[in-house]
Amino acid sequence: MTASSRLAKLLLLTSSVFVARFDGVSAVCAGGQIGVGTLFLQEFTGPNSAFNIYGGFLMTNDCALISESTSTQDENQMCIASGWSNGVSVTCDSNYQPIAAVDTAGQHWTCSPTNDDSCDVGGSGGRFQVLACCDRV
Repeated sequence: MTASSRLAKLLLLTSSVFVARFDGVSAVCAGGQIGVGTLFLQEFTGPNSAFNIYGGFLMTNDCALISESTSTQDENQMCIASGWSNGVSVTCDSNYQPIAAVDTAGQHWTCSPTNDDSCDVGGSGGRFQVLACCDRV
């Protein structure tokens, strides 16, 4: 199996796992806000080797998935405009922290930093963290 086919299978599995993970989580942002989060997974490829996969997510304040970016090995993937589909985008500052977002309905949001991992249900090899809560403009 090639590295690219392993990565493709892992990304498919990752998408399925994280969509299911968000169900039943209490609010991470205030009512009416959306959250911007980042995903980190570590894929172990041998006894002393691994590679990391990163992606971004827009979610409701109770961690339900709105949209996800393409997952790549770029740790700042969430901030790359071409990584999103359906009109979604996240604008980041020079420190790669989200400051604005556009959702699937074309609504614009301004974001304030937070550091919340309550959407992450645990497990080895990865983490999910909400970096900002956003208000509609």
